[in-house]
Amino acid sequence: IYIYIYIYIYIYIYIYIYIYIYIYIYIYITYFASASFSSHFRLVYKLNMIMLMNYIENFVKVSCVFFSLQTLCSRLYKGSSPYGSLNNIVEGLSLLTDSFSDLSLTSEPRKPCRKPPPNYLCHLCFNKGHYIKDCPQARPKGEGVTPYQGKKRCFGEYKCPQCKRKWMSGNSWANMGQECIKCHINVYPHKQRPLEKPDGLDVSDQSKEHPQHLCEKCKMLGYYCRRVQ
Repeated sequence: IYIYIYIYIYIYIYIYIYIYIYIYIYIYITYFASASFSSHFRLVYKLNMIMLMNYIENFVKVSCVFFSLQTLCSRLYKGSSPYGSLNNIVEGLSLLTDSFSDLSLTSEPRKPCRKPPPNYLCHLCFNKGHYIKDCPQARPKGEGVTPYQGKKRCFGEYKCPQCKRKWMSGNSWANMGQECIKCHINVYPHKQRPLEKPDGLDVSDQSKEHPQHLCEKCKMLGYYCRRVQ
């Protein structure tokens, strides 16, 4: 225990000295150094301060891990029965697991999960309250060739990989593509969204003629794909 205390005191003193040195360097490059010299060292100063803050954060988390180890060791000797010792081991291991899960080795902060806007509509299940990446109907990686994997007709955006031609269609389906009119290759949509707005109106152009000879869904059915719904 005394060894741990000495180590903590030594590291804390080292951190405080490090901080005071950086404060002195910052004052020097701000008020006494030349412009070119100051701009160069300000960049170095910022990078080192980020590393220092990350070091302090990880040191605090490692300290929590050591305290959890100490708690685990002390509880191993406190249990009078084997069942009590087993429960202490499980509880101590859970404390260690929580401590290591919070340990970060990078300076990038974790991004909190944000809730979508009230009018956001998921493109997979057509429901509100979550993003498309958090949808319970989201397909596993490597399964399917389109963003949407449902059974309804939707609005799709296409881009030919050869001629870079772009087009949109209100007759887009899951795992179905449309042929590029120039390159004559099947292109799958890279974006798909529901046809209906929140008020229930269809945003697709009903009067626009759909090229059935270019639609993979129409070829598979043998008739106009919009007649499915």
